[in-house]
Amino acid sequence: MASGNSEPVRVIEGQKTKLTRVAHGIVYDPVHDEIISTEPLASSITFFRGDAVGEQAPVRIIQGPRTQLHGPYQPAIDVKHNELWIADSRTDSLLVFPLDGNGNIPPKRVIAGPKTGLWYVAGVAVDPERNLVVAGSLLGRNTWHHNGGLFVFGRTDHGNVAPKSVIAGPTTGIVGIWHVQTYDGKIYAVATNIKYLPPYDAGGYAPVKDCKGPPLPWVGPLGFIGVWNIHDHGDLAPRAIIRGAGTDLIHPSGIAIDPARGEIFTTDSVRNGIYSFLVPSFF
Repeated sequence: MASGNSEPVRVIEGQKTKLTRVAHGIVYDPVHDEIISTEPLASSITFFRGDAVGEQAPVRIIQGPRTQLHGPYQPAIDVKHNELWIADSRTDSLLVFPLDGNGNIPPKRVIAGPKTGLWYVAGVAVDPERNLVVAGSLLGRNTWHHNGGLFVFGRTDHGNVAPKSVIAGPTTGIVGIWHVQTYDGKIYAVATNIKYLPPYDAGGYAPVKDCKGPPLPWVGPLGFIGVWNIHDHGDLAPRAIIRGAGTDLIHPSGIAIDPARGEIFTTDSVRNGIYSFLVPSFF
């Protein structure tokens, strides 16, 4: 119920935590009571106790060359199948690990390759009931001229496979795409509406040639939260949307949902805040 300029209840910080300057994704695992954070600058996944506070070391870390992690962004958990999904922006891939994985371990499965259509993957969400997984990705490798989209794959897909469906096009309103969530057959996606290509490569590859970083995030249309059905395909407008000056959103990025209370939470990296919206009709 925090609001306004509220102080945090707890803070996890310090060198022992292995947290870097940026953590581009976070999820809570209620089965193991753990907080999972992605670290793109360290190419790692860190696991903390649910009640962690202060400079506490993670209970586990997935990191190393066998992991194929290079620029991990959003994590997603599948407690039904004990799996952890990772959207990796620098390898244009979706990686699957055991939810209790630890150390320099290879992924169980990898979705990557030209048939996937994935490029700069920032978001992932899994629907274990329908055996589907959704990726939020830009379209068009090595170009600024293609917008983002939502790519739906089978949960057990592996390798260079084509998506089952793609939601993309001018009618969707999506320019850049960031984090995604799924619930009850629907996709909740954050459209950032900038195309971000950093001038560095966090995992040690060569710098991106002639890249000066992203444009100012407030140039162009404002970002929004859009809702689609998970079986949608093509250039379709959102079935529901949170957007506009009244929302105060400019560059939303993260997303979490609380269906029981009818709330949607998002972070805004320009406003430097966390926003909650009460929309029980969505659920």
